[in-house]
Amino acid sequence: MGCLQSLTCKSRIRRENITVYDVCATIDQCPTSIEENSPIVLRYKTPYFKASARVVMPPLPRNETWVVGWIQACNQMEFFNIYSDLGI
Repeated sequence: MGCLQSLTCKSRIRRENITVYDVCATIDQCPTSIEENSPIVLRYKTPYFKASARVVMPPLPRNETWVVGWIQACNQMEFFNIYSDLGI
């Protein structure tokens, strides 16, 4: 929602007039895989994250151009390495 934060420079559009109708976010069901091609680096390949939204904007003046985009952030992540029946 980064574009909503930049409304201070768009004086004719009010935040209340922008409507987010729906948001859909999914993560592929495949597990995280580990590539061990290097003796010193492990590479984790995580499932793809996909997101979409439907946003309705009010009419814009002809001299304004808006770009609506995503800002992705992660505030928590947990990794577990499983060593067969030896432990995690």
